[in-house]
Amino acid sequence: MQENENKKNTRVFYLTLAVILAVVAILIIATAVARRNASEGPNDDSSSSTQTPSGPTISETDVLPEFSLPVDGEISMDFSDSVPVFSPTMGDWRTHLGVDVVCELGTEVLAVADGTVSKVWEDPFMGMCVSVEHSGKAVSIYRNLAKEVGDGIVEGCTVKAGDVLGTVGETAMNEIAQEPHLHYELTVDGKIVDPKEHIKFPTKDIAEDSENNESESEQGSEKN
Repeated sequence: MQENENKKNTRVFYLTLAVILAVVAILIIATAVARRNASEGPNDDSSSSTQTPSGPTISETDVLPEFSLPVDGEISMDFSDSVPVFSPTMGDWRTHLGVDVVCELGTEVLAVADGTVSKVWEDPFMGMCVSVEHSGKAVSIYRNLAKEVGDGIVEGCTVKAGDVLGTVGETAMNEIAQEPHLHYELTVDGKIVDPKEHIKFPTKDIAEDSENNESESEQGSEKN
């Protein structure tokens, strides 16, 4: 009886010892695996580890279009948002937030790029106006138009570059003393910009013309 009890205790001892050794072995293996993973870093697959981020793609709506001329003519008054220029009509010096392009009355005014007509209105100082929204957050503004705008030109309509928006008129009271012209403005991302930065206008040397006029005036005075 005593012998059977001893055999039973021996079996229990060895079984317990085996369990303890198994647990210790598992803990050792788990620790080794954890240390290896920590040293190697995250277990990313090869495709993600070699992939380089390209950043957000540029949508076509974020790119400025290639602008064309709104009318065929030369600039008679330049853009000046900081230095005042003389206004023949008002008889004073003031900033000029666009370019005045000289052309004959009735000259067709064309959209400088594809876009959507955002507004058609009559300004009490700058006459009949049309604005067109383009890609790249650009807006072109056409002032001093004749009162009748182009066929189908209404707010919300889409236009293509070269479509007729209207014709040159004499509706801008602030510039009525000047020769017939289109007053053209351009904004990008809500900021007024010099249209010549984006459109190549044929220009005459305004400074040279001014000097010639002064010279002729002096010569006339001397003769008198």
